Amino acid sequence: MSIVALTCALIAIDGDTLRCGAERIRLLGIDAPEMPGHCQEGRNCAPGDPVASKNALAERAKGPATIERIGRDHYDRTLARVRVNGIDLSCAQIQNGQAIYRADWDQFAFIATDCPSASAAARKPAGRIITRPANRQPPLPNQASGWSYRNCGEARRAGAAPLRRGQPGYGAHMDGDGDGIACEPIRR
Repeated sequence: MSIVALTCALIAIDGDTLRCGAERIRLLGIDAPEMPGHCQEGRNCAPGDPVASKNALAERAKGPATIERIGRDHYDRTLARVRVNGIDLSCAQIQNGQAIYRADWDQFAFIATDCPSASAAARKPAGRIITRPANRQPPLPNQASGWSYRNCGEARRAGAAPLRRGQPGYGAHMDGDGDGIACEPIRR
């Protein structure tokens, strides 16, 4: 991890992602509502107004900033804690109802430890998640673990593909033909 003072103007891409020059920065431990058209079929998306969430982050991102890099996500964005004028942006988005806390996205529990609103959310059952309905028969829930890989690329990099319905990591969003097997090789 490294802490670096940023010298660029932060630009909000949505309620949980910023841009600093060419670098895309994903705020640690939160999930904000998706911009229109981004909550794809079968995907779990945070509830709320995506434009209001983005605007709130844009307003909070004005001023001297520091970034604490934690790692990279599967989209090759920098995972980080970002503070502007001494305020942690992940904490501010949760506290003001513009994002939900995600313990599974909070590496090392930094946000849960430092943000009272995240600590309270971590003690409660998971918040309401909006799932965009699919146009086919819904798959059986993943009883084994309750989580899934974000996409087939992530599953393949982990050496887990193909995945069958009910296996840890399986998600209907990766099962394009709905046959219960996700990330299966393309047959030619």
